[in-house]
Amino acid sequence: MHLSAQKITNIKTQKDQIKQLELALKMKVDFQKDTIGLIKNLHPLLELANQERSIPLKWAYYLLMADGFSIAFDQVNPRSNAYYKLASELVGRENLPELRMIGNIRQGYYLYTYREVKDAFPYFLLAAELEKDINAEKIPLLPEHYSYIANFYSYIGDQEKAITYLKTALPYTKEHSRQKIDMTNAIGVYYKKAALFDKAYPFYKQALEIAAEAKDSVWMGIIAGNLADYEWEKGNEEQAIALVKQNIELSLKYKEVLDAMRANLEVARMYAHQKKWDLAEKHIAKSTALMADKPYFLVFKRDAAKILAEIAAGKGQKDLELTNLKEYLVLKDSLEARNNNEAMQKIYWQWEIERYEQANKQAESKRRQINQTYQYVGALLILGFIIIVLLINRSKTRIKIRSTELEKEQLALKFEKQLLDQELSVLKNSLQEFTDTVRHNDHTIQQLRKEIQEKETHDPKLAIEISENLSRMLESHIMTDERWLKFKHVFDKVYPEFLETQKLENPKLSESDLRLIALMKLDLNNRSMSDLLGVSIEGVKKAKQRLKKKVDK
Repeated sequence: MHLSAQKITNIKTQKDQIKQLELALKMKVDFQKDTIGLIKNLHPLLELANQERSIPLKWAYYLLMADGFSIAFDQVNPRSNAYYKLASELVGRENLPELRMIGNIRQGYYLYTYREVKDAFPYFLLAAELEKDINAEKIPLLPEHYSYIANFYSYIGDQEKAITYLKTALPYTKEHSRQKIDMTNAIGVYYKKAALFDKAYPFYKQALEIAAEAKDSVWMGIIAGNLADYEWEKGNEEQAIALVKQNIELSLKYKEVLDAMRANLEVARMYAHQKKWDLAEKHIAKSTALMADKPYFLVFKRDAAKILAEIAAGKGQKDLELTNLKEYLVLKDSLEARNNNEAMQKIYWQWEIERYEQANKQAESKRRQINQTYQYVGALLILGFIIIVLLINRSKTRIKIRSTELEKEQLALKFEKQLLDQELSVLKNSLQEFTDTVRHNDHTIQQLRKEIQEKETHDPKLAIEISENLSRMLESHIMTDERWLKFKHVFDKVYPEFLETQKLENPKLSESDLRLIALMKLDLNNRSMSDLLGVSIEGVKKAKQRLKKKVDK
């Protein structure tokens, strides 16, 4: 019997509806770009759903088709979106909160997987809202779906909520399964992200015990690496190093290349901390050999460059130290630009969660008020002989409700002001970090220029190499039009209406003049402004003179 036909037979003969749905959701959807194969494989499920008039099975069919097309296109696409919409509309007409919740989780995770995080956000919020109405026993593949939503909440920085979902799902996992090991270890990881190391440790130990009982060497290596972090924090350095080396050995044995790369980098950092330079250098070489030229590896390349600079400094290799430091600075600047955007986005997401929850509370309060009003009206119709008393009570109630609403509005305004103050504080810190980075880079640039002058006579080739590196650094340092717009957005938030007022008072001010005024407001010197604007120091001085003439007129 064909494999697909056998699965359909198993689904059809299964009497438990939840298990039947789980069998359906486990059907194969990964046909790469072969969408004909996907449709052919899942069509019997659609026929069975129609034959049995099963809403859940038809819903599962739509979700599987959405998943299959997402794999085929390897991105968010109209076909997947259309099938998710059909699934949502199907269960939206029925009293099936469990399926509505899972549908939202799967659609949110689909968008999150392909980094459409902003679009994914509402689906996870809707799923969280539906949780209060569901029966966990009726959730198909509960551990898998709760892992999806936990992963998302951890990504946006809400480790507490991520842990809650995993702890809820853990009792529904099979004993000694990889899923149970993964989820137990993930709870430890999320505690670590929340800087709760003592709470993370018991879950790492528990995950390691399950992996040992299951004889799962790959997971034993991964968890050993996590335990090493804990031991290092406690000051047990040799024990930590031994655990990481165990992770390296098992990762290489089972071809877990990425984990081996990270583990080698970690043990190199530990040896550098102990000033064991040769051992550190040996593990750095092993780690970098496993790195690829992809954005994912930038953070590891940055860390490797920093450790190599420490090793060179420890060995007294000044030129090599400088080369590695320059590489580190270039990678650090690139990553900081991306991380700043992600940090701001995560703050926005947290704000959106709070606003969503607040709106739900207000809506619930309003529903209660409406129900209360209906009850009063009913009482008036039934108990007409005490209508005067009820009218008086109703009037008093309205006054209380209005007073409550006013208090809530005041609290909402106060809450909104706190959020805005928090946002302004973050932006001020970002602007201060920008200023500090510019000054630090200015110092580095001056050192490089001085070194070029020193090397020009004695070592012209090295002088040319340093000059080229300096040029690249200056190019990445220059404030382009695109960078100016991002900088101006943050500057305007921290110093509201400052540039706008300057422009109103002096309409002849150009965009270049406004850049100069903003940098002067940050108290940057002529040298820093010269490097940022890509002009000479004399050019900056002349620009200031022209600006003064415009302002004084």
